[in-house]
Parts: sequence; structure tokens; C-alpha cells
Amino acid sequence: MFNQYTYNSISSINHHMHDLGNRVVDINNIFTTGYRGKQTSFHETIDGIKMVERRDFRNGAPAKTNRELDFAIQGKGFFEVELPNGTRGYTRNGSFTVGPNGELKSAQGYPLITSHPNNELISQHYDNLAGGQTVSFDAGATSSTIILPVGTNVSLGEAGTLSTVDGTVLGRLSVVNFTNNDALQDVGQGLFIATEEAGDIHEMEIGTMLGQTQVRQGHLEQANVSIVDKMADIVQLNTAIKAEMKIIKVLDQMQENLNSSISRNL
Repeated sequence: MFNQYTYNSISSINHHMHDLGNRVVDINNIFTTGYRGKQTSFHETIDGIKMVERRDFRNGAPAKTNRELDFAIQGKGFFEVELPNGTRGYTRNGSFTVGPNGELKSAQGYPLITSHPNNELISQHYDNLAGGQTVSFDAGATSSTIILPVGTNVSLGEAGTLSTVDGTVLGRLSVVNFTNNDALQDVGQGLFIATEEAGDIHEMEIGTMLGQTQVRQGHLEQANVSIVDKMADIVQLNTAIKAEMKIIKVLDQMQENLNSSISRNL
């Protein structure tokens, strides 16, 4: 009997220690753009206490940067990038840069996947890119990368279109979402990859209407982590760990007393 109670207490301590580590990681990432905190819940089962972890996909607050290539998603969805192995990655970090060939890249250095705003075939040619080459793109394609001519200033339209100051549409930011975001696999650097359990992927409608996903230029989404809440969690977890350790100590003493009583009666 005592062994079972001791096992339950040790199991609880292990779960609390793991959860404590998650809280420390969350605090360390409080200034990481688009970071998603972890949520942990505990459920009693016939086999003991089961710990369930999930990412918190609630929005972080937008922080104004006034940088032209900073974009913050407000609402559901992720920016889509192409990873080195050819697969797609998904991120909330909208701090974009321009690559050597004028292509938009994510903060991690991966090409940004974008879509184009209409179905008619439009071909744009830009000179004076890095290396002096000419680049063309098909605005009727479903996805590609946006090429920014050297020295070009861009503005974001309500529907997510990126345009030059003279009104030339370069392309449209693509924001996508999944049926079950909780099943996305976290691969670090603020990146997620799709799994079969994540379900279907679909493109979000960008706009300013209620219920639509908004993208704000000159802003970055802050981590959705409250340091006050996380510190309170740490205090609570430390208290729970100390309580379980006291229980183990009491159980050990009871077991020792029982063994001594049995030995005297033999």
C-alpha cells in the first residue's frame, strides 16, 4: 500500500518538475517574436495521473516597430515558409528580410511562400536586382515567392496585398491555418510542421471585418506569455513539489515503523 502511494507521489513530482521546466522555457522566450507558450493539464486515469501538453495558440499583443517588412498576424493562421528539405513550415514570426535575389525570407532565413491576388496572368519584370538579373513571376499562380526590386518600398493592403508606392501589386501574403493546430509539430525556432493529425490546411481570408484574420504592417506579434502568470505558476509548482516530498517522507516513516513493529512481534 505504502509503495503505491509513494509511487504516486514520485510520479506527481516528476510531472511537476517537467511542467516547471516548461514554465522556465516560456519565461526565457518572453521576448521571442510570435512565441507560443505551453499549457499543461493533468488527468486522473486508472493507470495514475496523465500529463497532457499543448501549445497555447492564443494571440500575442502586436508591438509597433515601424519597420516596413515587419508583419503581425492578429487572428488565426501562420505565415508559410519553404524549408531546406522542400517541405513547408509555419510560423507566427513576421520579421521578414530580403534575400540576395530580392526574395522575401522569414526571420529564420527561409523563403516566404505567398499567393497572388487575381487569376489573370500577369508577368512583372524587374531590373536592378542583386546581381543585375531580371526576374519575372506569374501573378496567377497559387503560390510562389515575392521578389522585391532593390530600393523598393512596399505597403500592405487590407486583403494582404503587397504593393509598391506606384500601386504595382507584387503579390499577396498568404496566411494559412489547420483544422487542428494542437497537432502541429514544434521543430524549434518558432516553426511548426504539419502532421496527419493536424488535418486540412486552408488559407485564411485577410481583411478588417469581424472574424477575419488581420495582418498589421510595421508591427510584430509578441510572445503570448505573461511573466506574472508564469512566475505564479512556478511558485505554485514549487509548493506542490514540497508537499509531495513531505508525503513521501511521512510514508517512508510509516513504512519504517511498520517494519519495526513486525520485527518485534516475530
